[in-house]
Amino acid sequence: MRERITLSEQKASISELEELNLQSAKLAETYRTIFYKVDPALVFDLVTRLQQDPKNPKPMYTVEVFTKEGTDPQKSRDHILKTTGSVLAIYDKGTHYVSHHPLNLDILKKLNDIDYVLEVMGDYTGSGASIGPQHDIGDWKKIKDKVNNK
Repeated sequence: MRERITLSEQKASISELEELNLQSAKLAETYRTIFYKVDPALVFDLVTRLQQDPKNPKPMYTVEVFTKEGTDPQKSRDHILKTTGSVLAIYDKGTHYVSHHPLNLDILKKLNDIDYVLEVMGDYTGSGASIGPQHDIGDWKKIKDKVNNK
């Protein structure tokens, strides 16, 4: 038999869902404030993986860093190498850097805060090798705009 749900129980359920939406929006805004140059999907994915598997404090990601044109590629390479501890490949005339390494929020924040960095994107790779460059500058903003304009 189907259980009857009272009107007050329905309202309570709706209230819980509204609260969930509100908390999710606050969390997303916090991500955007702290990691304003990072693809929000990367931040969400990393935070979720860190919470789900606390024994793996640095899951493996292929991380792509996009820099301003005219930035010294050797300076950028050295800075990103120092930040990530990983050798990286350089693309797009020295404005697109790709590395494969363990990632945590501290490393992501350091990449976010480099003054000549425009954007940071990335993909979880688990224990596999780097998947190489997968993104173009502005990809995550294009996806966000497409969703917002529906």
